Amino acid sequence: MAEGVPAKTLADLLDMDERIVRQYAQKGIFVKAGHGQYMLAPSVRNYVRHLREVAAGRQGNELNAVDENARLKIVMRRNYELKNAALDGTLISIPELTDAWGAVVRTIKAMILSLPAAYHEKLPHLPFEDVETIRKVTHKALAETSRMMPDEPPIPDAKEPTAG
Repeated sequence: MAEGVPAKTLADLLDMDERIVRQYAQKGIFVKAGHGQYMLAPSVRNYVRHLREVAAGRQGNELNAVDENARLKIVMRRNYELKNAALDGTLISIPELTDAWGAVVRTIKAMILSLPAAYHEKLPHLPFEDVETIRKVTHKALAETSRMMPDEPPIPDAKEPTAG
């Protein structure tokens, strides 16, 4: 193998710990020249390339403090928005939404079921058989609709508070 420099020399040159030198060697960034020896020029060149890749965001899974701080601020802002919406009374809880959904569905069902009687009242000349046919068709349409509808209300996307 070609002559190299000790890990301590490489570490001192790049202002890092010898343990970090060994870690970069395991990743293939620093080029080994033998036991505890590293090729200086290729190792420095690879290290500079690695730093460029990390800076460009194309490499490195380690959390960036700036990015992490930005994520934290976004979460904190979202939390404050939700708290403010709750205080303003513009935030609807899931149980409230479920209750409101149930009330709407019950109201629509009652209105639909009252149609045959309303037809009979407005059109008294209709024979009983025709009114009964209207009632059966109405019940059948209501039954088909209930099979198509979800049991629970559709939950809005959790990104924005739901206005009441």
